[in-house]
Amino acid sequence: MTARLFRMELRLLLRAPSCAVLAVLMLLALCWGAANGARHVRAQQATIERIDQHVRGKVAADQAALARWRASAGPRLPYWQDPSDPAGYMRYGLHAYAVKAPAPLAAVAVGQSRLLPYYLRVDLDYVAPPAAAFDFVSPRLLGLGEVDLAFLLVYIWPLAVIALGATRLAAERDSGALALIAAQARSLRLLVLGKFAALATVCVPFVLAATALALVLAGTSLRAAPAALALLAVALAGYTLFWVALASFVASRNGVVGSSLRLVGAWIALAFLLPAAAALLVDLGRTPAPALAYLDALRRANDVAPARRDALFKDYVASRPAYHGALARVAAVPYATKQIAVQMAAERKAAASVARRRAQAGARAAALQWLSPVLVVDGLLQRMAGTGIERHEAFLRDADDYTNRLRAFFWPRALQAAAAPAEHCAGCAVRLAFTEHDAIPRYQPVRSAGGPAPAPIDGALASYPWLLAAILVALMGLGRRGPLP
Repeated sequence: MTARLFRMELRLLLRAPSCAVLAVLMLLALCWGAANGARHVRAQQATIERIDQHVRGKVAADQAALARWRASAGPRLPYWQDPSDPAGYMRYGLHAYAVKAPAPLAAVAVGQSRLLPYYLRVDLDYVAPPAAAFDFVSPRLLGLGEVDLAFLLVYIWPLAVIALGATRLAAERDSGALALIAAQARSLRLLVLGKFAALATVCVPFVLAATALALVLAGTSLRAAPAALALLAVALAGYTLFWVALASFVASRNGVVGSSLRLVGAWIALAFLLPAAAALLVDLGRTPAPALAYLDALRRANDVAPARRDALFKDYVASRPAYHGALARVAAVPYATKQIAVQMAAERKAAASVARRRAQAGARAAALQWLSPVLVVDGLLQRMAGTGIERHEAFLRDADDYTNRLRAFFWPRALQAAAAPAEHCAGCAVRLAFTEHDAIPRYQPVRSAGGPAPAPIDGALASYPWLLAAILVALMGLGRRGPLP
């Protein structure tokens, strides 16, 4: 009886006009979302390509200028215009960027990438992570995000499942046929399982196939990140089963109107009310450092009087015998070289504020992502797409490492030039103390390279027990049937 009921429900569901209409609309919507994500990825790739061309062009222009000035007998260039002076070049002539290339599945979720910068101009003397580039769009509008594949799968797809599942058994209950059907079944639980197993058999393969088709049509290679794609398939299957189980729990106890209202209410509660209430409670229960206090701490760390700058430079050089020659000529040392000592002192002074700010940046989102299956799956898709806060934090650490590599390249050369300054070469306008522009380190991402890093995947897997527990709770409720009408 159960197998026959399952086959009959499957046929009825596949032949239902509402099922076909929902499938077509959902497929079109997923293709639209994947296309939006792909367009966002192409824009980022084009910008990163322009940055690479700009950096290569800048080095070529500097070398051409150096060759021109080397042969020139004109007026001698000041250090801040001399492309062969290490101190002047590292502060005024260097163009270096850290970039976060889109991950293979970036088209799945735009995520936080509209709010978080994906390229940074590397500066050798900053005490805090560079802020995002200016964007003349309201941050509130940016915070709403775009209609991408993740938004449609996480927020709209459950409504399609609810539309199909709210009438299962509920229609029979309203018409009075449920008692007759139940009388022919071995148990009401098997009857419910048969009907909603047919719903799951339709919904799970459909969402997986439609998502894959949307990604392919948008130009995403399904072979680029097989592990992440497998994880995406498991996440979508589990998420769909959760809503099917919830629909079976509600629709088997209520009529069509009652089950529809309750399921939509559950969707609103899980998608909006619960996260908003939890965020309010989290904000009430903590006292984050105000943004103005953080900016004031950075300002105080960087606020160095000129006399204090010379003293800091003397202390810095005094502990490094190789550069003791600069102690006798501190007043003549270029400002850019003295800033090395100022930078080290400012970083020590602001270290506590910067560390506290970084720790607070993702703490709120990390605390809230476990509260609802909607947030769990949304976070999973962002981590798979490489557009979440975790990969951005890895990108900031890679940018820090790149800054330190550039400092290790330029600072010894600038300090050596301060200790034993090179004179302008005979018959030319430049010093020729630095001619290794081709050897300037290039950005090499480590933690944020490629697709999802192992740590985010581990975090994604760790979230599945919560999702599976919710499904089991809904399935266990199948055994507690109310009286038949």
